[in-house]
Amino acid sequence: MSEPLRAMMIGAHPDDVDICTCGITKRLVSKGCIVRFVSMTTGNAGHQTMRGEELIKTRAAEAQKSAAYLGATYEILPFDDGRLTPSLEARETLMRTIRNFKPDVIFTNRVCDYHPDHRATGQLVQDCSYLMGVPAICPDTPVLRKTPTILYWADGFTDPDFARPADDDRETLFHVECCHASQFLDWLPWADDHVDLAGKTHEERVEYLRSTFNWDRGDVDTLNSYFGYTIHNLRGKPTNSEFIAMISDKIRLDKKRHA
Repeated sequence: MSEPLRAMMIGAHPDDVDICTCGITKRLVSKGCIVRFVSMTTGNAGHQTMRGEELIKTRAAEAQKSAAYLGATYEILPFDDGRLTPSLEARETLMRTIRNFKPDVIFTNRVCDYHPDHRATGQLVQDCSYLMGVPAICPDTPVLRKTPTILYWADGFTDPDFARPADDDRETLFHVECCHASQFLDWLPWADDHVDLAGKTHEERVEYLRSTFNWDRGDVDTLNSYFGYTIHNLRGKPTNSEFIAMISDKIRLDKKRHA
């Protein structure tokens, strides 16, 4: 009997991997695969008011809740959110993490990304890729005799090499985002949408999040004429900056056509 496939999802923050790979994780787990989520940082900068140990513990608990829902396990490495660099310390910590789990496949960020922590994470995985099999590097952990396949998850900056329909994953994504309440019911509405949900009940916050998933309730063709793309491959609602850029481009092109 063959051993189950082992997949490791490596991201920068304690929500990145579950948000970016919830669909493939759900499918891998349903096939009997073993999935490990890894966050390079504690997420200790991801909130507008919460700080320090309170935020670290909150995000760790949310990550474990999300992993349990998806059937994975979560490991959070001890680096600071917003300050991750492809340092020797971070590389060797990640090296030991990868070797101990022995993945067959790794999913991670591309090295070209808007967020410095995302870029550093992709670079760290790349830097580990060859050295995983060098015995003199991190000699306290056994080397991997086979280098894992390394894949980048989708983003809005490049066309993917391969893709699959994700419509069935929307409710999975919604539930995962609800697990990360400090992020999707508090911090990200405040940071990205300029919506302050302080003082709102949990139910009201969830209702707000649900409204972002119901962006496409109207005429799809009309919406697509304005919002032909989004930075998130599982959600239809653009960010404020995308909205402004796309409306500006549409107006400019319409004027050019009718000039």
